[in-house]
Amino acid sequence: MAYPKELMDKALSILSQRRADARRAASAHREEIAQKLPQVIAIEQELARTSVQVSRAILSGENLEKKLAALRDGNLALQAKRADLLVENGYPANYLEVNYQCAQCGDTGFCDNHMCDCLRSLLKQLAYSRMGEVSDIGNCKFENFSLDYYPAPGPRKVMGEILSLCREYAAGFSLKSESLLMMGGTGLGKTHLSLAIARAVIDQGFDVFYIPVQNLMSQLEHEKFSRSGDEKDSLSFVLEADLLILDDLGAEFPTQFTSATIYNIINSRMIEGRPTIINSNLDMKTIEARYSERTVSRLIGGYKILPFAGTDIRVLKKQQSR
Repeated sequence: MAYPKELMDKALSILSQRRADARRAASAHREEIAQKLPQVIAIEQELARTSVQVSRAILSGENLEKKLAALRDGNLALQAKRADLLVENGYPANYLEVNYQCAQCGDTGFCDNHMCDCLRSLLKQLAYSRMGEVSDIGNCKFENFSLDYYPAPGPRKVMGEILSLCREYAAGFSLKSESLLMMGGTGLGKTHLSLAIARAVIDQGFDVFYIPVQNLMSQLEHEKFSRSGDEKDSLSFVLEADLLILDDLGAEFPTQFTSATIYNIINSRMIEGRPTIINSNLDMKTIEARYSERTVSRLIGGYKILPFAGTDIRVLKKQQSR
C-alpha cells in the first residue's frame, strides 16, 4: 500500500515546516532568556561542556566509573537549577527545548525507519481533503446509510445484502480485491456506499482516487488538447491508485475520446490487477450502445455487479421534509 507521491511530498513538506517553526520558536525563546535571565544561558553553556568532559574522562581511562558518576550528578544538578530558575521567573521548565508537535519522531514522520503515526494521520487528512474537493465523503459512512428508505421486503432485502457486502469489501480490502460495478437508478445510494468504502480503505493506509467520470473526462480532454504536459500525471493518478472510484459513468458528454479513454482505464487496471469501483445509472444495453461491446465484456468478465434497488432517496427525503 502506498500514498501517491504528491500527497507524500505535501505531507513531508508540512512536517518540514513544523520542524522549522519549532526550531525558530526555540531560538526566539533562547534569545529572550539570554536578555532576561543570562544566568540560565550560563548554565546551558556549562551543560554543553559536560560532553567534552565525558570524552576526556573516557580517554584517560583513570577512575572512569567514579568520574562519569560525578559528571552525571553534576549534570543533573545543573538541569534542576536551570528548571528552577525558569519556573521561578514564570517560564515552563522546558522553555528552551525544541517542542515538536510529535515528540515521538520530532516531526520527521519516521521512527526507526518506520512511518510514524503522525505522518499516517497527516496523509489521511490530506487524502480526505483531496477527495472532499469533489465529493461529500465527510457525510458518507456505513453507519448513516439507512435501509429505512428502501421498501420491504424486496428492495430492502437487496440493499441490506449490498450494504453487508460493501462493509466486508472495505474491511477486507487488499490490492487483490475484486472490482465492483454498482448499477441502478439515480438516488439509490451508489455514491454513498462507494465513498463509505473509500473512507474505510483510506483509514487502512491505501491510496484511493475518487472522481466523477464527467470531471475526469473534462480534465483529461483539456490536458490532451491543450498540450499542457500534465496529462501523464493526471492519468497516473487514475491508473496507479490502489483503489479507483469512477462515479456516475454515463453522465459525461459522449465522444470518441471519452469512449476510448474509459475503455483504456478499465482495461489497463484489469491487466495490472488493480481494483476499481464504477457507479452508473445505465444498464448494460445502454453501456454497450454508448461505449462498446468490448467495454461491456470487460465489465461483465472482471467486475462483481451490484444491482441497486428501490426509488430515489433524494425524492423521498424531500417528500418527508414537507
